[in-house]
Amino acid sequence: MRPRMTSPAPSPAAPRQAGFTLIELMVALLIGLIVILGAGQLFLMGFQTFRQIELLSNKQAALTFATETLIRDIRRADTLSYDSAAGELKVEFPNNGEMSSASCSEGQRVVRIYRLSSAAVSPSEGWSLDMGQNCDGDPSGSDFEPLVTSFAENGFGRDEMSTDEVNGVWVITFSLLSSQDGDTDDFAFRAVNRNDAID
Repeated sequence: MRPRMTSPAPSPAAPRQAGFTLIELMVALLIGLIVILGAGQLFLMGFQTFRQIELLSNKQAALTFATETLIRDIRRADTLSYDSAAGELKVEFPNNGEMSSASCSEGQRVVRIYRLSSAAVSPSEGWSLDMGQNCDGDPSGSDFEPLVTSFAENGFGRDEMSTDEVNGVWVITFSLLSSQDGDTDDFAFRAVNRNDAID
């Protein structure tokens, strides 16, 4: 008969580990810190992108609204002048009933003056384009209301070199804020005064 093989006696169980070592904790903290810094960087980039989109949206709205308003008034004006010293565009036209009853009545002469505000609305919004309106006379200080913001300082004017008053073409220039750093984008648009173009 063959001798029976006996297995060796089991070794005593290894002591059970009760927690993490200091090195494991430091590695976990470092990995957590890297993840938090990455998430913070993503949040900051998203916020900056949102702010740039907001500025671009404000600029586009300002440009669209201001050009449509000015083109409409320049087209129908029978008297049109620009004071370069004051930076004011003065538009006069008769009210043919399209104005609201709260303002000028039908047949009265409407006088509108466009100019930039005397101070910036805020550093991020820049200056506002103000419009004053009165009937049969120039508007006073209390008649002016802001139309749109996002203009740079001295960002509204008339390009006198390109303006062809004989044919009724007026070139109006805008300088709008493009970033929080004070960078600007310059625009010029042409508006034709119908009365001068027909003469």
